[in-house]
Amino acid sequence: MDKRIRKNEICIIGLPRCDFVFSSTRTCFIAYGFMESNLEMTILRNLIEQKGVQAVEAGGALAPAQSAFCAKICSKIITSQFCIVLLNNEEEAGREIPNANVNMEYGLMLGFNKYIIPFQRESQKLPFDVAGLDTIKYTSMNVERLARDAIDQAIEVTQQDTSQPINPDQVISVFLLSKKALFNRLNTQGDRDIYQLGEPLGFNLLNDFSGFGYIFFGNFTFLRAENVIWRLQMLKDILSERIKTIPNRIELGLIKPELAQVWQEFIDRLEIWIVVTSDENKSKILEILAGAPLGYSIQIFSLDDVKSELDALTKKMGESQPES
Repeated sequence: MDKRIRKNEICIIGLPRCDFVFSSTRTCFIAYGFMESNLEMTILRNLIEQKGVQAVEAGGALAPAQSAFCAKICSKIITSQFCIVLLNNEEEAGREIPNANVNMEYGLMLGFNKYIIPFQRESQKLPFDVAGLDTIKYTSMNVERLARDAIDQAIEVTQQDTSQPINPDQVISVFLLSKKALFNRLNTQGDRDIYQLGEPLGFNLLNDFSGFGYIFFGNFTFLRAENVIWRLQMLKDILSERIKTIPNRIELGLIKPELAQVWQEFIDRLEIWIVVTSDENKSKILEILAGAPLGYSIQIFSLDDVKSELDALTKKMGESQPES
């Protein structure tokens, strides 16, 4: 398997660009017919999640203001660590009919050269065009054992970097600490209310070390620049609408007048930080924001920025250690 970081340069459905990074998430995309594979999906989800891998399904994703095919299927296949496809046929009037959607997704996986685990019930037959591909035939009695062995092998083969035991979440946490920011624990109702303003758009809530400064943080390393800009604009719109309604809320007795000043101080100190995949994406987002400022302090970091910051921190810590 090719373990180099690489982007899908050309969108297969003709959108302006793609730029999703192959095998960049610890996920497994599963293609299956929603009506005929309930038992198998229960088993697969459990086995995958036991290994610390997230099971991703087209039917379980939301894609507001995005191409559903791109957001729910194509990008998820590209960024997944490996894929599973359940090639179980639908039965109609005594005839077996291959599921068209599942076979389309299988074709995408093959075209993107993904690591794929194909399954089909032992009693069924494969369509002629994929009959020559190695497929795990199973029964209800042996499906769990066969799936466990196949998933273990897939994880071993597709592991991106066994030399670095720190997972991506830990890397981001250390990076944020180096920038003097902490994840807000949401211990108060006020903090929970602030968090919920950005949560639908994928933002988390940070505080600076003083605890008084608030930061909306988005880890958008698997989104195109256009999607990041959309989220930033939507966050601005949400905050703007809340500001507009403060006088009405005071008049209705929903908030106390003194809280208006607290809210204004919060807005004045608010920052927005985002992490994106590449310096190219970072430059594109900065260019767009330069022409249409959001009115908030925004810092954009690429994964190279994160790496450079952590490398500098490691070097500094090494230099501070006394010589033996």
